[in-house]
Order: sequence, then structure tokens, then C-alpha cells
Amino acid sequence: MAMTDDAVLDRATQALRRHTDQGWTLVRENALLRALSAFRPSAPVRGRTEAPSGTVDYLVAADVVTAALRDAVAAVPGASPLTITCSTDDQDRLVIVTIEILAAFDEPLLPLASTVRLAAGTSLRSVLGELAPAAHVVAVDIAITDVSNVTDDLS
Repeated sequence: MAMTDDAVLDRATQALRRHTDQGWTLVRENALLRALSAFRPSAPVRGRTEAPSGTVDYLVAADVVTAALRDAVAAVPGASPLTITCSTDDQDRLVIVTIEILAAFDEPLLPLASTVRLAAGTSLRSVLGELAPAAHVVAVDIAITDVSNVTDDLS
């Protein structure tokens, strides 16, 4: 007796509902935290600049900082941003930026990482102001997590 497509789908759905993947217990907390964070407003990052009236402190959404960093990394030849995260201290000062990039195949990786780090520093000063945490205060970690020889992947 041949099964219809709906019957096959129903049978597969029932089997999946009965199945409990052992790996789920290991990743569920992280998956739930990511899902919850998708609906929360972006964390603040403290910026500081000099104005004619004196020093001005302000807050920038971490999403804005991340978007600016993404644009800066995308402008580096031979690199494409994959994941960018910003971490702040309890006073909303930026302390760590982690940038994962896709690098062009045969690109010298250490100079590329240095160029990405420089571009990130310039972008941070632009967004957070010239008096924001100095480059030696904010750790900018670069992770080259993939390479590609397809130029479309690097745009």
C-alpha cells in the first residue's frame, strides 16, 4: 500500500515529536538566551567627545557600534565580516570587541588581521568619540574563521 505525501509527513512529524536529542540538553540554554536576546533592546556603549562646552558623555546602542564595525571591516580588501560582538563593563564602557572574518584565499593573514584591527579602531573612534577608550584599553580580537577563493563571498 503506497503512502500519500501527507501520510508520510504526518508519520515523520510524529516521529520527530517523540525524539529527544541528547545534544539538546547541552545547547538549549545558549539557544534560549540567544532567542530571548533577539527581542531585547541593544546594550548601551559609552562614548565621549570634546565639544566647545566641554567634555560630553553619551550612549550609543551596541547595534550601532556593531554596524559601524561591520562597514569598516567590509571595506578592508580581502576580508568580510562574519560575526562581531561588543562587550562592556558595568559602567557601559567598551572593553572587548571580537571580530570573526572570512579571509580571501592566499591573503597573508597576519597583515590582514592588523589591517582589520586598525580599521576597527578608526571606526570605534568615529562612533564613540576621540575621548572614548583608547585603543590599548579596548581589546580588539580578530578571529579568521574561514577562507574563500570566491570574490562574491568577500563583498
